[in-house]
Amino acid sequence: MILQDYLAALPMDDLKSMAVTLGVQPGMISRARLIREITDQVFQPGHIDQCVDELNEEAREILLAILSAGEAGRVYDTRNPSNDELIEQLHGLLNRGLVIGRRPAYRTVDFTVPEDLRDMLIRNFTDRLAGFFSTEAGKSEDDESRDLTAVRNVFALVNGLRHNPARLTDRGLPYKRALDAMMDRQEAATNGLPDSAEEITGQMRFVMDYAQWRGLTRVEDGRLRADYEFESWLELPTTDKLANLLSFWHARDRARSPVISALPGILQLCVGFAQVDLDQILRCVLNCSSPQVRSDAFSDEERAEILAALRELEWIGLLRQFDGKNGSGGGLVITPAGRHVFGGQDWSDEEAWSTGFVVQPTFEIIAPRDLDLRIREKLECFADLGKVDLTLTYRVTRDTIYRAANADMSGAEVNGFLADHSEKDIPQNVAYSIQSWGDAYGQVYFMETFLLRTASAEIASHIKAHGELAPYIKGEVAPDALIVERKRYRELLDLLQKQGYMPRSGIVGPVGSDSDPNAGQAVQRARSGNGNGLRTDLKDPRERSSHSDQGVHPDRSDPPADDAQRQPTPSERKPVLGFEDCLPGFKLHRGSGGADRNAPHIEQAANLQYLSPGQTEELLEMAVTNNHRAVIEYYLGNRSRSFLHRIKPIRIERTRGTPFVEAHRIPEGDVQAFKIANIRAIRIVYEQEGQAGGS
Repeated sequence: MILQDYLAALPMDDLKSMAVTLGVQPGMISRARLIREITDQVFQPGHIDQCVDELNEEAREILLAILSAGEAGRVYDTRNPSNDELIEQLHGLLNRGLVIGRRPAYRTVDFTVPEDLRDMLIRNFTDRLAGFFSTEAGKSEDDESRDLTAVRNVFALVNGLRHNPARLTDRGLPYKRALDAMMDRQEAATNGLPDSAEEITGQMRFVMDYAQWRGLTRVEDGRLRADYEFESWLELPTTDKLANLLSFWHARDRARSPVISALPGILQLCVGFAQVDLDQILRCVLNCSSPQVRSDAFSDEERAEILAALRELEWIGLLRQFDGKNGSGGGLVITPAGRHVFGGQDWSDEEAWSTGFVVQPTFEIIAPRDLDLRIREKLECFADLGKVDLTLTYRVTRDTIYRAANADMSGAEVNGFLADHSEKDIPQNVAYSIQSWGDAYGQVYFMETFLLRTASAEIASHIKAHGELAPYIKGEVAPDALIVERKRYRELLDLLQKQGYMPRSGIVGPVGSDSDPNAGQAVQRARSGNGNGLRTDLKDPRERSSHSDQGVHPDRSDPPADDAQRQPTPSERKPVLGFEDCLPGFKLHRGSGGADRNAPHIEQAANLQYLSPGQTEELLEMAVTNNHRAVIEYYLGNRSRSFLHRIKPIRIERTRGTPFVEAHRIPEGDVQAFKIANIRAIRIVYEQEGQAGGS
């Protein structure tokens, strides 16, 4: 929501209070003009920077926490009386128009920065934090090769399952041999080699969880297999793959800890820095994750939690971590992909991928780790991935060429693909072997036969010699067994009948016999689709499997990346709140911008208080929570008379359009609903239930 839309939803009293704080004289001007004057004042050059400079350190910490939370906003408990200092700082931010108050649910208020102020505040805090965050961190020799590791590992996992589905145990986990084969295809984004087994296992778990969340894998027949959604995922641009991985990261970490939710917003402030001090990042994230201002001290557990989240962002390819110099703290660098995701900077994702490899005379193919995924998919059709290190090592064998031929890729096509992408000429022995292996494919094959049997070889010879019947005969397996085409069976049946041969209308097969007079008709019905027997449209087994899978597993849509990709239902929309609704009990003094932090109507009163319906509702809520009783002066329907009632509130009912309080009447004990708007005055009996009888 932009600032002007927010102002249009505020009460007039709040607009006047903001106008006084910002130096705009409200006077007798109209509401529309007042909104325009406030907006013009806020967007004057240098005004935002001046407002932030005027804030005290605590208020700036809170503003940074709200800014780092992004559009989702940050929730603060404004009803807790122990948060007086926090509430006062929030009021100052609301009064300057730097934050917006919204209500996503009852009794919950979240605060966010208006969209059109976000970039200006990010620039301000970036300049303010530059001196603390910038650092000189030690660089690793292997920097860029670790980028986009998670994207490549997702491909390696799912594409490997295409060719070799992993068997699962009864608990739904891959067997050790299958898991080892899957892990051998993974690479690790760490500062140096060899990679630790723990690091690879962590990345493997991250990738498997993402593939399941995204719908790239499925469990079928006790095996983990690639799903059809993998094809559409491959077609996505790299930027969309990264955004989808980051959505999964948010879904994975937001539910685990509120500390992690502030991390992307803080990293957004670091987009313009060459390198960032890791310890300063940790302190800033921890300060922003708490409603209260925190000290610089933090526990080892909190530090480990943030470092784990940073490691996952490094796997995705959004940042790189480095060790510090001379024992100092480490640092990190935002990658080009990270600057695009966090800061919206231009990034050509095509530049992140290589398109060439080298074919060795030993039938090995040496490819860079950042080989384009579409090229890598084609390469893995006819080559096995043998080793993952600083490079990828593939090997071509007779079996891999046979696998490619079964997928309708000939030896000539394999050589053509290698010639297009190899950085050197293909060794002659490799090209010759691939061509010969490809040419040998299909010289021996299986053929489906449909036999026309005759009672004698003489009848068969007559049919072969007949001018109209001979074109239907494709060969013979015996003098009395002729090969015909299944798809032309009906034509031949009618033609034989016309020629006076009187053929049996049924088909004799393994499900029937000559002694079963109904077998032929049963098989005929089955082949024509009217029974449950044999099929006539026998196709390639892989094609039948594909059709069967599609029947069981329909095409699934993309999972939700994040909240911004899904239209909220009417109950999920967040209404704008005025100052009094954001900060209950916080009274404004008109013209001064100050506040009385006490809420007088909450304090114990000896007499009945004549309050607004909203304040009355607050008192009744407190009475329900604390098991207090109340004395109310209640109007009749026409408001001509009022009566005193002693009640014990049970709950507040808001489903009728206007709030009601359901309460036991004392001493009668019956339950009655009282419309809160008709309560003229109220007094809470603060004694405990056992002492309240005499009140």
